[in-house]
Amino acid sequence: MVKTLIAVPIFNEEDSIENCISSLLEITRDSGIFNYEIACFNDGSTDNTFNVLNQYADQIKILESRINFGLSEVFNSIMFYAKENSFDYVVVFDADNQYPYNDIPEILNLAIENKSDIHIGARDFNKLEHFTKIKKVLQKIGSKFISYIIGKKIFDATSGFRVYSSRAVEALFSTNSFTYTLETLFQSNPYKLKVSSSIISDSFETRESRLFKNNFEYLKKSFFVIIKSILLYKNSFLNKIMFILFTPGVYLLSRFFIPYLSEGTNPGNIQSLVVGTSYLIILILFILIVYIFSNNYQTKSLFLKIDYNPKHTLSKDS
Repeated sequence: MVKTLIAVPIFNEEDSIENCISSLLEITRDSGIFNYEIACFNDGSTDNTFNVLNQYADQIKILESRINFGLSEVFNSIMFYAKENSFDYVVVFDADNQYPYNDIPEILNLAIENKSDIHIGARDFNKLEHFTKIKKVLQKIGSKFISYIIGKKIFDATSGFRVYSSRAVEALFSTNSFTYTLETLFQSNPYKLKVSSSIISDSFETRESRLFKNNFEYLKKSFFVIIKSILLYKNSFLNKIMFILFTPGVYLLSRFFIPYLSEGTNPGNIQSLVVGTSYLIILILFILIVYIFSNNYQTKSLFLKIDYNPKHTLSKDS
């Protein structure tokens, strides 16, 4: 049997959590090769969520915190719990029921068949009527951009419907305060984790996201997560950017030095020499600051992971 955790991050989901748990319990009754455990991670809900969860205390595990720490911290608690209890695979399933619960066995089987460490249940954006045109465009562009940076084809970089292998559970850790979905994709390269995707059967309209208020805020937060992830996990990509930034300075200096070296003098390109030299000096100082910040950030992140204590613990009723 494949020991499998279905982990449900929850914050103020009193209206949807009962339907979510009932659906997941339906999946576990026809388990096949999978030995399922459902664990709900209640992230400081202030509504009636806990009382609803408590009705299922004999069928699920309930882990909770008194404070709302956010989705990234819930992800870290999920990975910690899965590692401590030696699960073979982890499925993260959103409590708002936006993903089809019937697809859980399929994405698990695909992860096993492909020997994937991260398998993404990707949404078909062209078929999502509840997504605005701008949201579809942003999702497609963002996924292609992430694919380019990490060198792996990602159909849906922000999907939270994912399967993680035990190798991924051991390696992954979210250091940002927004969401784990992007950063963990960047981590797949240094930890040599295989990433795969498959299109899920549907995606349903739910409440407005609690992670951001509008598209602008979403883009801003995602941008900073991507920049931090590049600094942490993609030094090779960072080196390419720095190489490109050197080009204007080198070009300006060449306008002075090529004639000077070939003719022995060049009184006409002094401005290029001054501007090019100034540009390169500023750029070198900027690069030094970036790499110092990157190294400090990497060290801090490593200590956060080593000294990590989960914020969500088992409820006494579980």
